Amino acid sequence: MLLLTKRKFNYLKSTMMRNDLSERELTPFDIIWIKNITNSEYGSAYMNVDSEFVLHFPNRHCGNILKPQKGEIILLYQNINGHKVFTHLVTPVKDKIEEEGDRANFRYGRKVRVIAHTPIDDLIFVSDSLWSRVNFQGISQGNACEISHISKLGIFDDLLRDIWVRFTPFFKKDFSDSIRLVENISKEIDLNDPDFGVTEGKERLITHIARERNKEIVYKKKQQALKQGLLKCSVCEFSFIDSFGAEFIECHHVKPISESGETTTKLEDLELVCSNCHRMLHRKFEGHFLSICELKNRIIKYKLLQNKCKNEDR
Repeated sequence: MLLLTKRKFNYLKSTMMRNDLSERELTPFDIIWIKNITNSEYGSAYMNVDSEFVLHFPNRHCGNILKPQKGEIILLYQNINGHKVFTHLVTPVKDKIEEEGDRANFRYGRKVRVIAHTPIDDLIFVSDSLWSRVNFQGISQGNACEISHISKLGIFDDLLRDIWVRFTPFFKKDFSDSIRLVENISKEIDLNDPDFGVTEGKERLITHIARERNKEIVYKKKQQALKQGLLKCSVCEFSFIDSFGAEFIECHHVKPISESGETTTKLEDLELVCSNCHRMLHRKFEGHFLSICELKNRIIKYKLLQNKCKNEDR
């Protein structure tokens, strides 16, 4: 079962942004925006699109077209045959407003890329989802509304998880890695361990780990360490090279999970750690997560205590 929590765990928005979104993974917490779409002439909108299309906005909302950032997901819904349905997950391609003069009330738009798209005969009905409790009246028609700003919504982690799962069968092949990433990390997390998680919900850790696995910045961090001869654990100094002859190490993001809202991850934000220490850094001790220094000191104190006990037993 897929478990995730919290809208802006800010996950891979917190990774090195790339122009080709298929080269990095997304998670449910990239679903930042929701937008109503319509086409009164055909009864449905954008149902025959392929990979990219221009998402139109009412003229009165043209000033908000560039608010969604590349890498942020816009959830699209519309009314088809009298039913409110979700049909697309899309993300902006360029920071440019497209203008089409032959459209009277929807002259302006933004090119977006399709992440997932339901077929017309297999729609996601709002009434069948957790979103049935949401007051859509508060969403300005045709504008992109930030989900966190919806009136009386409260904590909406379960909504993002729900819509992600429902769209999963319809993901484009370019984004299939995102599905595998989230599922694999979910399996790794011991959800029965009350100390393994975060204040806002242990499932939020999925996105934090995903960010730590961003291939580009992890590679750069490891190369930097190799050049300096420091490819070893920052906590216990274990070296995979010395023990196994393998240039292996994991990356840990040093900023607390609850503060992971920045848009880029820098090399100095990462520390290289072994698998055991990495797991301990994501485990609560006495109610909080340990820093690199705190975990290192804890190991030293425990070893001193062990030595003291051994000496007393002699």
